[in-house]
Amino acid sequence: MQFTCDRARLAEIAGLVAQAAAGKSTKKVFECMRLSADADKGLELASTDLEVAVCYRFPEVRVDEAGVEVIPAKLFSDTLHSISDETISVVSSNRKLTVQTDGGFFELEGEDPTEFPEIPGFPAEATAQVGAQDLRTLVRKTIFATAREATRFALNGVRVTTGGGRMTFVATDGRRLAVLGKTIEGGPAAADGPGVSVILGVKGLQQFEKAAAAVDGAVDLAVSERFAALKTPLAEVTIRVVDGTFPEHKEIVPEQCERTATIPVERLRNCLNQVSKFASVETQSVVLHFKPDQLVISAAGGDGRAEVNLGIEYSGPEERIGFNPAYLIEGLKAMDADAVEFGFNGPNSAARLVDRATGSDVDQSPADDFTYVVMPVIID
Repeated sequence: MQFTCDRARLAEIAGLVAQAAAGKSTKKVFECMRLSADADKGLELASTDLEVAVCYRFPEVRVDEAGVEVIPAKLFSDTLHSISDETISVVSSNRKLTVQTDGGFFELEGEDPTEFPEIPGFPAEATAQVGAQDLRTLVRKTIFATAREATRFALNGVRVTTGGGRMTFVATDGRRLAVLGKTIEGGPAAADGPGVSVILGVKGLQQFEKAAAAVDGAVDLAVSERFAALKTPLAEVTIRVVDGTFPEHKEIVPEQCERTATIPVERLRNCLNQVSKFASVETQSVVLHFKPDQLVISAAGGDGRAEVNLGIEYSGPEERIGFNPAYLIEGLKAMDADAVEFGFNGPNSAARLVDRATGSDVDQSPADDFTYVVMPVIID
């Protein structure tokens, strides 16, 4: 194999591919990426940890000799990012790949290409199209609410449901829940019917988001009971479905809220950041005291107490509710609107936060609103 290309572009692609490879594995080949050079197609980079598989194409390469090599993914990516040359040459033989620069060379020991796992191709059937920006928004507004505990397998991922021309993402860790839906077109997923509902891991969805970032229009998407796949002009990503049972979000999201306030997002987030520093280490809670056209946020701990006042639109009765401030702050970070609709039914019921601006390029309906549900904590 021998090719010459722009170093910065290759480093960018190699960085994306390296993130899909296994960090540590009993088989070295899972920590590697496969480079395939072809005089007509250019360069193709691929990696997989058997849960997520990615394949990126780099056509702007001058290939002098075709070939395939499997090399350590992170080392190759780190090497390319450390080099300052604008253009580099890469040659390989006998499972050794050498990156040649103006000032020297970097030689990587490769693995047997026949041991590299098969990268699944994008299916021709069961596909639909979704706006690239919509897909990125779906991922960004939900993955932060997934469970972090490794033992909660189903809640470590996002439930993705397709059908009836819609795609809905739902994530929860049992204490808060994020849900957002978008319109899709074409294929069985856009037709009337029950559709498909699967759980997809965070690592794979992050690869979806990164692949979609380079696309202005729509991307091809396929979702089945075994896997989900994304295709763009230069990338393909496949995610293996996570086994498990996911809670029904419609039973968790309050249908009606007796009390509703409209609150500036940035101001609320800043106030929560300020007050949360005084929260008790044991309870990790702040108190939201709703008054007519006013919200008082307070917290107290062993080192002191804090209280800030915030003007809001609220005409209901006075109510005091406690929350973990981190959950509220993370939800507010995912919102694009200037103000959030904050609904609740009492101090012991879940609060529903609604963002009416989802960043879609098309006119949105109420079904496109981002909804975030947070469970309260007990306060004295």
